[in-house]
This record gives sequence, C-alpha cells and structure tokens, in this order.
Amino acid sequence: MLIIDRFAYTNKFSNSNPYVKTAASLALIVLSITNSNIYVLCAMIAGIVSTTIFGAGIPKKSYAKMIAAPAVYLIISIFTIIFTFGFSDVVNSENFVYLKQFRFLNFYIGLAEGSVRNGLTLGLRSLSGISGMYFLILTTPCSQQIRVMKKVRLPAVFIELYVLTYRFIAIFFEEAILIHTAQKMRFGYNSYKNSMNSLAVLIKILFVRIMTRFKDMESILEIKHFDGNFYVD
Repeated sequence: MLIIDRFAYTNKFSNSNPYVKTAASLALIVLSITNSNIYVLCAMIAGIVSTTIFGAGIPKKSYAKMIAAPAVYLIISIFTIIFTFGFSDVVNSENFVYLKQFRFLNFYIGLAEGSVRNGLTLGLRSLSGISGMYFLILTTPCSQQIRVMKKVRLPAVFIELYVLTYRFIAIFFEEAILIHTAQKMRFGYNSYKNSMNSLAVLIKILFVRIMTRFKDMESILEIKHFDGNFYVD
C-alpha cells in the first residue's frame, strides 16, 4: 500500500463527509488561483498545513517529504521569473534593476521591476494549491473520491481512467521498491558503476513487471465481468 493510501484510510478525517472535504479542497484550490494577496495566501497555506498535520494527524516528516518534491521544481520556476539574464554590451533598460555584468561574453543578470512580487505571488499561489490538493488526497480514500465523482455525475470513462491511473501509480512504486530493495541487498549500489548498471536493470525489469501486472489485472477484471463501472457503497 502506498503511504498516501495508508494516510488516507487511517487519518482522523477518514470517516468524515467526503463531499465536504472535496468541496473544501476545490474551493481552496480555486481561491488560491484567483487570489493575489500575499498575506491571504500565506494565511491559507498555514491554515491548510496546520489542519492537515494537526487536525488529520498526518506525520510532519512524511508531509514535509511529500511537499518537498514539488517545492524543488517550484523554486526553480520562480528563480527564472524573478531574475532576468542574458547577453548585451549595455545593460540600460527601463524598469530594470542592474545587479551584475560580467566582462566575459557580456553576460548580465538583474531584476525587473515587480518581478520579485510576481514570482513570490506565483510561488505562494502554487504552494497553496498544492496544499489544498494534498489535503484532499491525504484525508479522502479513493473509494470516497469515486463516490463524490459519481454523485456529481462525472463521465464513467473519466472515473475509470482515474481509478486505473491511480492503481498503476501504486503498482509502479510497489514494483520499483521491491526491485530496488533486492538490488541493494546484493550491493548493487555500492559504487557508481554498479549503480548505473543496477538502474538500467531496474528500468528494464520494471517495464516487464508492470506489463505483467497489467495483463493480470485485465484478466481479473474480465473474470469479474467488469462493465466499466466501479461500484462503491
């Protein structure tokens, strides 16, 4: 079981009304996208994170690790928005705060007017939206999500794709962890050369194992006379 699934089924809000949790999460995401007030966004992030950790009982370390993955890409994106850089003989453009120009190849770097605020606003918007999404997936089991989708009458094809994609993500990580653990027990990552060889083998075996698991799941669904609908209570 994925750690996200484990938290979704064991958190303090797992038995709460799924419609309320879904509506609250979607409202927070929409508010994050439409709001530009930095202080409001900071308050939203603090409130969502506090509710997820202290209200739902999600461990702090696990939550920090999950939020760190998108945060890395977010920081890189914000960096490119805040700073302006390029090559020019003269750096003298309007609304441009000059920081440094290197003599070699006339490379310059600086800040455009309002870029810091725009970058900060975009970063807080994204982080607030991610926090709202994490609140949903960490407090609402997949079965409850399906119930909400059926209630709002989403197309059956969308629900089927959602469930199968969700399932294959779990299969991917499950197989990857098993193969990686087996390789580590055989000292497959004790040197750079062995690490590269083990990684290549992992990718190859992972592809074969996932295709095998897909065929097995397809056979099981056929045996159970799967008609494209996932029935939940």
